[in-house]
Amino acid sequence: MDAPVVKEYPPTLECKVERFEDEPYGLRILGRIVNVRADEKIFDDKGDIDVSKVGAFVFDQVKLGYYGVGEKIGPAWHSGFKFIKK
Repeated sequence: MDAPVVKEYPPTLECKVERFEDEPYGLRILGRIVNVRADEKIFDDKGDIDVSKVGAFVFDQVKLGYYGVGEKIGPAWHSGFKFIKK
């Protein structure tokens, strides 16, 4: 594909905008992933992307800080089961 890529960021998802939805809380943009690029250094020995090697971060607007992402804190789809009312 021909979308611009930030070479310093190891994984890149190229998306095509499918539609815009104007919601009461803001604009939602829905897209479809059409291409994935990733630097070899972020893969594990099985060939899967290792999130801890990506160097991703999030911004906290309340505390005005950046926080690293990468540590696994629980299994997907199972961590919330204890909160489901029976």
